[in-house]
Amino acid sequence: MQTVYVDFDDVLCETARVLSEIIQREFGKGVPYEAIHSFDLTETFRLNEAESNRLFEIFHDPEVLGTMEPIADAGKALQQWRDAGVFIHIVTGRPPATADISRKWLASHNMPYDRMSFVDKYGRNHAYAEGADIISLDELRQMRFDLAVDDSPIAIDFLTRNTEIPVIIFDRPWNTELEENSQIIRCKSWQDVVACANSIFSGGEV
Repeated sequence: MQTVYVDFDDVLCETARVLSEIIQREFGKGVPYEAIHSFDLTETFRLNEAESNRLFEIFHDPEVLGTMEPIADAGKALQQWRDAGVFIHIVTGRPPATADISRKWLASHNMPYDRMSFVDKYGRNHAYAEGADIISLDELRQMRFDLAVDDSPIAIDFLTRNTEIPVIIFDRPWNTELEENSQIIRCKSWQDVVACANSIFSGGEV
């Protein structure tokens, strides 16, 4: 059975677009989505510490997380994998406290998965939350995956330095500087992701 690591934000749902709208509304700072060239939104939008804290407080509100739009064909792709017997492991950098709303969002958008784990990918010192599947970076490093799909340059760097699994970069403005190589493949849509995964799983060339 193949096991696939799938990131959540900006891979399954349109997170950055919502954050950009929040920043414009709350702080009057606008940057077009296509111009978000840093994964660190506080850098792109030049937010101070108070603004940054306020942004993530608003963003992690269940009502806000529940409004995220799904990325085209994400649910269809996950269902194809489920039907083919692929083990789908969602590995997210969200705080564990968002576990309930994250599960509800996935269910409401018909996105099947087998496990969802919360890992502090970005050193934000997340608080413990009852009922959330929390893993450390060390635990993540030791897990077996046949493929990973992520958009974050930080997460992709971690995966390529610590594992030998193929990594699909889900194409976003903030990861354009990441170059493809023997381990990294860039895909612009979920249709591309499925095609690449099929080739990898069958042992073909991508």
